[in-house]
Amino acid sequence: MMKKLLPVLSLLLGLGAGGGAAIVLAPPGQPVSDAKEGDAAVVTEDGEPIASPDMEIVKLPNQFVVPVMVSKRVRAVVILTVALEVEQGTGDYVRSIEPKLRDAFIGELFGVAALGGFEDQIISRKALEFVKVALTDRAREMLEQKHASVLVTDMARQDVN
Repeated sequence: MMKKLLPVLSLLLGLGAGGGAAIVLAPPGQPVSDAKEGDAAVVTEDGEPIASPDMEIVKLPNQFVVPVMVSKRVRAVVILTVALEVEQGTGDYVRSIEPKLRDAFIGELFGVAALGGFEDQIISRKALEFVKVALTDRAREMLEQKHASVLVTDMARQDVN
């Protein structure tokens, strides 16, 4: 059991250390993200996303872990951290239905994995956009908000031997 958890724990520790190093080593006065001022989700120097005035950002507290199956065996796991950009004032509602959102999102992510969306050794921009579109469509359907969007704040793949 420990042999299976050690790579995942090592990955999480490495991601945390890398994120902390990026924040500490970023030049002063520059955001840590490539987002521009006109983008819907801009981050502060602390890495916190800033929503547009009529939208708010709700972070989902737990990560999503999706197994990548090849020949009926788990060959890798993809770990995602997700936030939702929703209409102002609906954050409490989003938090109240979080278990339903997580259930729907994990179903979509397993579908993406089944279609081979995570089979490449390196997660591509195309795969990231595919995941964002799938999760955004599902969030809009569940929240009944046509301007809701999903922000993938972290995405990594860990190969399993």
